[in-house]
Amino acid sequence: MTSYVRAMYDFSGEPGSSEISINVGEVLAVTRTDVGEGWWEGKNSQGKVGLFPAAYVEVMSAAEAQKHNHQPAVSSPVAVATAATAATGDSTTRYDQTADEYDDWEDDWDDDNDTYSEIGPSGTAKTNNHAPTATALSHSASNYDNKNLPAAPMDDTISLASTAAPSNTTTLKKSGMFGKSSDSYILGLGNKEKLSDHEIVHIAYVDNFCYWQTNHQRYSVIVASPKKETKFKGMKTFIAYQLTPSFNNISVSRRYKHFDWLHERLVEKFCLIPIPPLPDKQISGRYEEQFVEHRRVQLQEFVDWVCRHPVLSQCEVWHHFLTCNDDKMWKSGKRKAERDTYVGVTYCWAISPPEKTLLPSYVDAQMESCSLFAHTMDIAVRNLWHYQMIRQNVIKHNVKKNSNVSVMVCQIWPRL
Repeated sequence: MTSYVRAMYDFSGEPGSSEISINVGEVLAVTRTDVGEGWWEGKNSQGKVGLFPAAYVEVMSAAEAQKHNHQPAVSSPVAVATAATAATGDSTTRYDQTADEYDDWEDDWDDDNDTYSEIGPSGTAKTNNHAPTATALSHSASNYDNKNLPAAPMDDTISLASTAAPSNTTTLKKSGMFGKSSDSYILGLGNKEKLSDHEIVHIAYVDNFCYWQTNHQRYSVIVASPKKETKFKGMKTFIAYQLTPSFNNISVSRRYKHFDWLHERLVEKFCLIPIPPLPDKQISGRYEEQFVEHRRVQLQEFVDWVCRHPVLSQCEVWHHFLTCNDDKMWKSGKRKAERDTYVGVTYCWAISPPEKTLLPSYVDAQMESCSLFAHTMDIAVRNLWHYQMIRQNVIKHNVKKNSNVSVMVCQIWPRL
């Protein structure tokens, strides 16, 4: 029997993808609950079929479904919830919950060829979505359609939101900030005493503006000497980059998958700081000199951005990434970073606000201004993306037309 769910939040599907947009109160017929990664497939009242986040809907009771659909019985919501739990549990087993004893083997066999997916893993310990609690869906690179890095980390901005409502695909990917793991902070039950002094970050209030306080000497990191390396007697090949920090001039070798892991950790831990994307992965031609050099330049931009940021440049996982050159120590630090409890909203325990008391009227005005700006910018960026796609199709059509004309001219020319 068909099961029905009701949308509790707005969700805007990505154009050109298999996602479907839903609105609050909309009823959908569930067609699949085994998609995995916290996603279900369903059909809306217009007959459109697509994916939507399971955490954004609630299962309707049999009586509600009958009333809505004017049909005799529907399947029990318990069965749907059980199927969803099983589905997400399976996907979690596939992607996330690998026992430590197998981690070393998987570390060796991790492939740089893995492609990104909006509902696939990454997420900085990518995702662990269980309905009805939404957790973070991240993707080391698929989270960002625009691969241009920010000019400089001067002001932290909010990522794209929906034109219809604040909730959208990006909100979904960050929705894990407000899961059960953050309850202790929201309820004021956390323990800030466990944090060491070097983990505390301070906010300075200067000239009516708030800034991350900088108490360290600036440094730089050079990404150079990309080289094709092998392991398992040539069974596996990959490109390794040499990273040399200016504060110790000791080079460490890092693969793209190490950058990917670092990006996941930063996205998960620093929910209040927008992390720039990594360059896309590529399967074909990934060993070509031009591609390797282009990726090195993009990785250098990412590294430079992090080095300039007053908070990211001093975090423990970043320094572990830059300085650790021992395999045993690397794996130990990797486990420590992945088990960090001060991630997402709970990282706010590490933030020390300025001592000056701010007037509520001033704070409310700033919050309202920022919210309006974020919403307006979301609409503008989505419109820009829409018109860019239209322009792209026009250019593609013109290029194809001109190329056909050129071919015809070339065929006729010898006859003249």
